[in-house]
Amino acid sequence: MATNNHEIFKAVLEQIPEGMIIVDDNDTIIFVNRAAEEIRRIQADQAIGRSVVLCHPEKSFKKVQRALQFLKKDETKTFTRMIRDTVKNRYYENTYTAVRDTNNYIGAVVISRDITERRKIEEEKTAYLQNLEEKVAELTGKLQDLFISSMTSLVNALEAKDPYTKGHSLRVCDMAMKMAEHRYGVSQKVKEVELSSKLHDIGKVGIREIVLNKPEKLTDEEFNHIKEHPIIGEKILMPIEKLKSPAKAARHHHERFDGTGYPDGLKGEEIPESSRVISIVDTYDAMTSARPYRPPMKAEKAAEEIKKNLGIQFDPQWGEMFLDLFYSGSIG
Repeated sequence: MATNNHEIFKAVLEQIPEGMIIVDDNDTIIFVNRAAEEIRRIQADQAIGRSVVLCHPEKSFKKVQRALQFLKKDETKTFTRMIRDTVKNRYYENTYTAVRDTNNYIGAVVISRDITERRKIEEEKTAYLQNLEEKVAELTGKLQDLFISSMTSLVNALEAKDPYTKGHSLRVCDMAMKMAEHRYGVSQKVKEVELSSKLHDIGKVGIREIVLNKPEKLTDEEFNHIKEHPIIGEKILMPIEKLKSPAKAARHHHERFDGTGYPDGLKGEEIPESSRVISIVDTYDAMTSARPYRPPMKAEKAAEEIKKNLGIQFDPQWGEMFLDLFYSGSIG
């Protein structure tokens, strides 16, 4: 008996090693192969006919819906997210691809690839190179690490005094690292962004507390006093060799891409890369956090503000990456 084309295509999709889920234009699952069942721990007969959103944890619903809306935009063809399965301790690269008939969106395909071994090799390579460097300056490194830990604790203690800024540096660090990982993968540059973002506001220890916590509009003198914190931060961090790059990032995280920022009025790529990354997520977190004088801005509205200021306040390339990660549900 001859096998029809539909059965052949289905058999091929069932046998490929990557997990595959296909959804229609209403985000309803119409196909799940065996690999996807294994990777996502779902049953095809139970998943087919349901919204793909319901196959995710409830806490991820909004991000998944945002990602699907992003995929339906005319200019969007594909995007990739990396996820970690904490149960199996595996890493997967999920590629979302829009399916269009001429110009009409008719569905999407999600391909899940297991990249655990590739990531392990990258991590081992990075760890080996890092180990060589650490052996050269082991004793110095221990002292520097102690200093870094002290500075991180100092930042956390400073923010903990104010319920409106509590956890700000950790949130900024989390988003900045995701952006750096998306561009560079496993790299020393990611470590640099991590350290820079954790310590970017260390200079606020030198700002009068009454000014930092003032609920009303600042006077010109008070605002100029606040503007000293990037310079103070650089002075605190610069004496430590390991913190020279984060020191520069701290000094310049309030520079603007058009050159109208402070303290030095740097423009474009004159601004250190870490500072350009921090500037975006620092502003986003500030807008979406409550303040004594205003409620938090909605995430989507804050993202629109970032978009409006690409090339003005923010590096357009890093800003576009932030928006891609935001609308695909990876950050924010």
